[in-house]
Amino acid sequence: MSKITVKDIESFGKVLGALSELCINNPQLVSNILATTENTRNGKNIQREEEISSKAREFNVFQAIKSLSRKEALSLVSSFNKTELKFIIKSNNLGSTRLNSVDSLAEFIVDTVSKRTEDVFLNQQDRT
Repeated sequence: MSKITVKDIESFGKVLGALSELCINNPQLVSNILATTENTRNGKNIQREEEISSKAREFNVFQAIKSLSRKEALSLVSSFNKTELKFIIKSNNLGSTRLNSVDSLAEFIVDTVSKRTEDVFLNQQDRT
């Protein structure tokens, strides 16, 4: 741990004192700041949900890719944006990935789907 000096503690105490006075003298301001921060976080989540098109929500990766060549499948999957590709990976249980570019995500999807002979999650009910 780094060395904390007495001067550092005094400075930190001054900051805490100023925050304490602000909370006591103007609690509505602190409440508004917290509410704005929470709305901003929620707004980002809503915006990400809106970025996912209905085409991506309804895209059945197993049905679409199984009859296509690798090149055709890559061009089809590459038509989605990064957020939509991550949604497709998550919604189709294709595993986790740290890839971030559209091209690498598209390759990941095509490679993963081509390694599976069938979508075991959709066809599970037919086997009973």
